[in-house]
Amino acid sequence: MKKLNLVLLSLFISYGCSSGAGNSNSNTSISTNTPLYSPGVTTQIIVTNTSESNSIVNPKVNLAAWLESIVTDKNLSLSGDIAPGASYTFSFKLPATESNITDSQNYYQYLLTNTSSGEIQVSADNLNNPVNPPLEVVVPPTQDSRTLWEDIIINADLWSDKPEIMSAGYGFEGIEGVNQGESYVVAAGGAWEIVTTPNPPYLALTSSKTPSSVAMAWGYPTYFADAMPIVFSWPVLPSTVKGDDFAVTLNTGEVVTPYVASISPNIEYNERSCVVIFGEFGNRLSPGTPGAIYPTKVTIVKNLKMLGPDGLVSAVGLSKDSTNPYTPNGGPTLVAAKLSKMSTLGEGIGENNPFTGGYPNDGVAYYGESNAQYRLRVYTTGGISPDGVASIQPQDFQKFFRIQVTNSSGQITWLTTTNYVYSFPQGTIEIIGLADLGVAGETINDAYTGDSDNYLDFILKGDESAMRMITAVEIPAANGYLPLYNPGGPGNNPTAGVTYTSPGPYTLQTVTMAIDDPKTVTYQGK
Repeated sequence: MKKLNLVLLSLFISYGCSSGAGNSNSNTSISTNTPLYSPGVTTQIIVTNTSESNSIVNPKVNLAAWLESIVTDKNLSLSGDIAPGASYTFSFKLPATESNITDSQNYYQYLLTNTSSGEIQVSADNLNNPVNPPLEVVVPPTQDSRTLWEDIIINADLWSDKPEIMSAGYGFEGIEGVNQGESYVVAAGGAWEIVTTPNPPYLALTSSKTPSSVAMAWGYPTYFADAMPIVFSWPVLPSTVKGDDFAVTLNTGEVVTPYVASISPNIEYNERSCVVIFGEFGNRLSPGTPGAIYPTKVTIVKNLKMLGPDGLVSAVGLSKDSTNPYTPNGGPTLVAAKLSKMSTLGEGIGENNPFTGGYPNDGVAYYGESNAQYRLRVYTTGGISPDGVASIQPQDFQKFFRIQVTNSSGQITWLTTTNYVYSFPQGTIEIIGLADLGVAGETINDAYTGDSDNYLDFILKGDESAMRMITAVEIPAANGYLPLYNPGGPGNNPTAGVTYTSPGPYTLQTVTMAIDDPKTVTYQGK
């Protein structure tokens, strides 16, 4: 970890010893297995004497103080020898108590990143240097997060004819899991928004998440983690989403595994095509700068499945080069857009779970059935914001976007204004407003908060023949139009000297016509 939570640091003891699965001291050598750390499981540390002639004298297993205090059924020392070629099994049990599970969830990132730094240490009278076998860590996710691993996909969009990763941008660095409060966020390099509305929600003040909010949707808290949204062409099967599905290759050649992965914030039943991973992916130095570290590629290496028109398929082997938000124009862009008749099928995430409070947020809930006739849904490389903290609001279409209409002669018309009826020989088009943002009925002010996902809906009204002339969506990002930032942007109150993510570039995205065929899939597994 490049930054350690001080509370966590005080709970872990590093022995200052070499780590690894083997140790050689003169003619004495040992090897160990990779023991399993999991609540409710008996952990076995198998020590094998790999030397040809020397016994291992009085071997024992030392546990870090925090671990020693919570385990039971200890068999951690042997008064005697392990002969050459022989093995001995030490063991302990970590009871599956509520407190042990909670502690393990809280320490999850530390356990993953420091598996051989002293939690378990094997020593003996005739070993000069103890051995620290790495741990296999299996800890259940938080209860709240389990809703997001249920295999429910309803009317979710297919964005391409094949399973692929459409983007895998390095999102932002170091702000996923920071203690609540302005001083903590600013110290971590996050932005803190000036909001004039009294008592704003925390999400209106910063895009930095607290460890507890990360735990709610990702299963485990993280501390000062980096983010990467992985944008797929088809929805993923939620139960198969895990951090170790992904291998992130850095410019240094190192390949790292994320701490956690989740479909959050793309959680609605008709979304679920984007996975956001948190981990240790780089720093804020631009490529070419001495010391710059950043992702270059993301590869799916295990587990993950996607839902296509013919059912489930494996995503293993898919890869995508990574973009970098700490370069000019490195911010969010569009990867797809699709026009269909308005449907609320699959909107929201059911009832009686921790995530229902942000819904409904669909076009019908905002504007009514008579106005919400068509939905032009755009799909982005990451969450989008006017400044990196503030949320886009339902009336903000004309600040950021234009819609391209092309007639049969190739003549282009740009739709730029909401609540204005554009007339063509084929009929009319009216842009009603934006949706898939905050919960319907939320007060519109500078404390307004959206759902922070990769989807945005343009709600349209008019005649089908005219709608069929829509050909593209544009983000001008200049000439009076504002650019878009990902959640690592500067906000309206940037701290001097801090590097924030860049705004996104000009984008022209072709619209897929899905009026006749909505190009969606549904799956409800058990």
